[in-house]
Amino acid sequence: MSAETRRFNVLDLLKVVLTVGIVFRHAELVGVQGRSGAFDGMSQGMMLITAVCVPLFYVISGYLFFRNTPKPMKVQFFTGKWKSRLTSLLVPYLIANCVAFVCYWLAYKYFPDMMSGFFGDGWKNPLFVFWTGPVNMSLWFIRDLMIAVLVSPLIWLLVRYTRIWGVLVLAGVWIYTGGSPWYNLYFTVGAWLAVCQGEATARFLGRFRYKVPADAAAWCFFIYLYHYIPAIAFKKLFIARLQPLSFWSLTGVYLAVALLTLALVTAVYYLMKKGLPKVTSVLVGGKL
Repeated sequence: MSAETRRFNVLDLLKVVLTVGIVFRHAELVGVQGRSGAFDGMSQGMMLITAVCVPLFYVISGYLFFRNTPKPMKVQFFTGKWKSRLTSLLVPYLIANCVAFVCYWLAYKYFPDMMSGFFGDGWKNPLFVFWTGPVNMSLWFIRDLMIAVLVSPLIWLLVRYTRIWGVLVLAGVWIYTGGSPWYNLYFTVGAWLAVCQGEATARFLGRFRYKVPADAAAWCFFIYLYHYIPAIAFKKLFIARLQPLSFWSLTGVYLAVALLTLALVTAVYYLMKKGLPKVTSVLVGGKL
């Protein structure tokens, strides 16, 4: 196995771990009155652990975006990346939000109690998906990633000519503005690893040998795009029917929500991959 293959295998494995972590993060039980204090402690611990998932996804995205940048830099590098991200980010983002819109409309019409605790009627506004939403709320990551991609020439200039000092200044700005999406620190860290530490990063990643399925990246993206609504539905259903309050009942519901969500969305992915491979490829941004 070549170092190049090993490098991307370890990143795909990391994506799998982070994706599972995000599902467990969104399975967290909120709004349960009088629940076990011991469960609260465990839940807070899981939230702290899984808090690294999205930042690491940004770092990986920045690294993969800026790897193999040409010397000297050419405008075609960015125009080519922008064009490819229309397929790999924008199209899946819009489709996933359309699916969420239909699901929410059906729930609003036939199961209004399922809509409690969401965002009122704001989801009915088509512009909600870009300015306030997205309708599928977990996809704010992709929306902000697309913003980072759009300003990628500025990010490249920052890391290329100021190196780590520019990243540290950006970190200060990012903290001061409360993590504003217009200043994506983690994507910039990934860019710095690719542009300024490219050889060292590649050597480090190439040291690890892992076997992962060829479609691991596609599976991760599909899970990320479509896990949120099933997780919310399972959560509301189990809490309403079981009314868990003790540590063990809450833990059982928490694990059931996460594992059933993973199982359901994975089953849908593989059924679609087998029956509608071209459609599935579009849904995951051409990663198949």
